[in-house]
Amino acid sequence: MDLKDEKDGIATVPGLSEISKSYMEDFLTEIREIIEDIELELVNLEMDPGSMDSINSIYCSFHTIRGLTGLINDETSTKIAVASEELLEAVRKYSAIASKNIINLILDSVGFIKKLCTHHASVSDQRFPGQVERHIMNLKKSKEDILLEARQPLEKESKIGEILVQEGALDRSQVEDVLKKQTSLYNKMKFGEIVLREKKVDASDIIKAIRMQKVRNTGSVDQYVKIPLERLDQIISIIQNVSSIYDSVKDEAVLRFGSNDALTIETTKAYHLLHDVRNILKELRMVTLQQAFQKLTRSACSIIEENQLEVMFSTMGENIEVDKEIADRLALPLGDLVRILLEKAYGESEERSKRIGNIEVVAYEEGNTVHIDITGDAVIDVDELRMDPRYNEIGQRLNALRCRLNADDMNGEGIRMSIVLPR
Repeated sequence: MDLKDEKDGIATVPGLSEISKSYMEDFLTEIREIIEDIELELVNLEMDPGSMDSINSIYCSFHTIRGLTGLINDETSTKIAVASEELLEAVRKYSAIASKNIINLILDSVGFIKKLCTHHASVSDQRFPGQVERHIMNLKKSKEDILLEARQPLEKESKIGEILVQEGALDRSQVEDVLKKQTSLYNKMKFGEIVLREKKVDASDIIKAIRMQKVRNTGSVDQYVKIPLERLDQIISIIQNVSSIYDSVKDEAVLRFGSNDALTIETTKAYHLLHDVRNILKELRMVTLQQAFQKLTRSACSIIEENQLEVMFSTMGENIEVDKEIADRLALPLGDLVRILLEKAYGESEERSKRIGNIEVVAYEEGNTVHIDITGDAVIDVDELRMDPRYNEIGQRLNALRCRLNADDMNGEGIRMSIVLPR
C-alpha cells in the first residue's frame, strides 16, 4: 500500500484519527514524566556531581526521550535529546564529575523539551528556533571539549622505581630486575611489595617514595571543602565588625598623622583587603534560583488545580545565581504575584475560562542585575493591578530585599511583572 492508499484507509476507518491522537497524548505524557525524573536526578547531581548513578540515569532518560520524540515526529526535541545524550555519554566515559556548566546545559535541554511537549506559547516565537540551535551548538561544544581533553597526552607519571633511583635507594639495574620479576614471577604484586619482600629497600624508603609519587602526580584540579552557611555568615559578620573598627582606626590615623603618613597608607591598604575578603565571602553565599522556582511551581500548580483554571505554567532560568538569603525569601512573593495574575487574568470572565492561558516565569542576567519576569498572555488593566493593595504590599516586601517591582502591558499583548535584583 502506498502513502496515498494508506491515508485513504485511515480516512475510511471510523475513530482511527482519534486513536492516533490518544497515542500521541500518551507519548507526550510519558515524556513529561521522564522529564520530571531527569529534574530530580539533576538535583541529586548538583549535590553530588560525581554520582555515576545519577549521570547514567539521566543518560538513559534522554535515550528514551529520543525514541519517543522520534515516534511523534518531533524533530526539534529529538535533536536536543540526541545532543544531550551524546554529551552525557562523553561525561560517562571521560569525566570524573559533571561540571556546573554541564548541569546547566542539561537543565536548559529539559526546559526546551518541556516547552515543545506542552505547546508552550514561546515555541511560536521567531527567536525560538535560533535559541534551540545555539543550545545544541553549546551541547556539542561541551562534548568536544571533554573529548579534546581526553585526547590530550598525559604527562608521564612518576614511577616508584624512578623515584627510588633518584633518591639513591636503588640503582637502575635493580629496578629493571624487579620489573622483569613483576612480569613473570610476581605478576599480581606491586613494585613496592616486591622490593620490600626481597629486602632491597627499607619500608621507610617505600613509604617516602609513595608520598613523593602522590605529590608529583597530583594535577591542578580544583579542590573544595564544605562550609556550613551558618559558619560562613559568622565569618562575614566578623569581617564586617573588623571593617567598622578599621574605619575608626583609619579616620584616627588620618586625623593624627595626615593622609600621606606610612601608618595611614598601610591602614588604608588593610581596609581594602578586608573589603575584598568580605566580597569574596558574599560570593560564596550565591545559590541558583532552582529551589525557589521549584517551590513557586508547586504553589502555582496547586492554585491552578484548586480553582480549576486552564492555565499552563512554566519557569526558565533556574540556573541564575543570587544571594542565598534573597533566593530563600523570593519564593513567597513570587507565588503571591502569580496568584494575583491568575485571579485577574484567568479567573474572572467566562470568555477567559474557555481558552488555555499561559504564564511563564523567566530569570536572566543583564549587566549587574538579575531580572525575574512573570508574563501572562492575557490582557488586563495595568493601572488596576498597580492599585491593588496586595501588589503594593508585595512591592514593599521586595523593597526590603533591595528588589524593584514593575509592571507593564507588553504593548497590549499581555501582562508582565518584573522583579529587578541588584548584584
